[in-house]
Amino acid sequence: MNKLAILILDDEKRITETLAEYLQKQNFHTFTANLPGEAFQIIHKHKVDIIITDIMMPQMNGIEVMRKVKKQNPAIEVILISGHGNMNTVIEAMRLGAIDFIPKPFKLYDVQIAIERTGKFLELHNKLRKVEDHYSLISREMEGLIERDFIGTSREIKHVLEMTMTAAENPDVNVMITGENGTGKEIIARIIHHAGIRKQNPFYPVNSSAIPETLLESEFFGHLKGSFTGATENKKGCFELADGGTLFLDEIADMPLNLQSKILRAIEEKKIKPVGSNREISVDIRIISATNKKIEELIKENKFRQDLFYRINAFSIEIPPLRERTDDIKPLLESFVSVFSKKQNRPAPIISEELLQKLQKYPFPGNVRELKNMAQRALMLNSSSKLIPADFKCDIDTSAKPSSVDLDKNEKQLIIASLQKENYNQTKAAELLGISRDALKRKIAKHQIEIKKTLV
Repeated sequence: MNKLAILILDDEKRITETLAEYLQKQNFHTFTANLPGEAFQIIHKHKVDIIITDIMMPQMNGIEVMRKVKKQNPAIEVILISGHGNMNTVIEAMRLGAIDFIPKPFKLYDVQIAIERTGKFLELHNKLRKVEDHYSLISREMEGLIERDFIGTSREIKHVLEMTMTAAENPDVNVMITGENGTGKEIIARIIHHAGIRKQNPFYPVNSSAIPETLLESEFFGHLKGSFTGATENKKGCFELADGGTLFLDEIADMPLNLQSKILRAIEEKKIKPVGSNREISVDIRIISATNKKIEELIKENKFRQDLFYRINAFSIEIPPLRERTDDIKPLLESFVSVFSKKQNRPAPIISEELLQKLQKYPFPGNVRELKNMAQRALMLNSSSKLIPADFKCDIDTSAKPSSVDLDKNEKQLIIASLQKENYNQTKAAELLGISRDALKRKIAKHQIEIKKTLV
């Protein structure tokens, strides 16, 4: 489990400092606040897993803090502490979403136990969520996107949808989806799966660049217990887990050459052999691949197998970047604003014409994903009935706008633009680009990009 981030909120500075010092020694990452307003600023700027808050405080009591936190960040768990608690208070706190309640006076160890108990709950919850993601045929959000004609009404996106439905009607044809990060390649892949006859079987997504190279063969083909150091039990690979359904290989261009030959063999023979096993397993899957790179150029540089490319590219779909279909910005923004407003139980604000004009001139290095994040952030910070340009952070120098759709050639300037937009916060820039932070670090080193600000 990753190191938990704990926010301690109490109007007594002595308590926050004592708890923070103790929890840091127990290997927790801590933030402290003595006023609710300070706590909300921390939550807005940093990832927080658990909040420990006193109930009796000025400005806003702990119950009210929890209400607001749960409304805006339901994934954050709240532990309440109070010296004035009674059974009615405990019941009310639990009903509203508190995961634990600690009465004063308390021992530091009591808080540690409550955090560890909450951490185990979070770990189990995350595992269950990952399983649901792997095996869900299509998410509720995805259904909504399909109902709204996916991501726009432009001529370009309608053509993409036509190609998508054609692919869905041919369940044994392998599909290659190309386009910049944030354009919705995985959504298109899920629509193909959901609209076809394989929809009753798993849709299994794999990010080819997010798996350590030493574990790639095991992740794809599985392994037997004891086949290598750390193999403590038998494990099925993604080919077997996707049997009967769809295997989605994201960032396929980043797959190492030594694995490409084994993937090609598995596709051709429809059989796999787990690491450490002499027995072959038959699999029936459709391969949908996605990349933001020009694989034809990688083939010329001997970085990608031509025979594998032919196998996975029987049918191709290219998604144009948002800056090339600005007609989609308005319906996209209206849709995102409507969805996020409903989640906040508030009327959808009016979108000003000035805002639309500004957005249509913006290059959107993060494409649709970036627009969605902008809309969510704007609604969290703006409680008025109208959205204006000041509500949207899109002040990147427009000279960073790529000159063509070839992302491989424009990768460096897109990364620089994303870093600039997020004040050189590499985690946020990676989210904007739709890649892992490790992948972003590799690309920064590759292009020798100067990081102007050191961030945690």
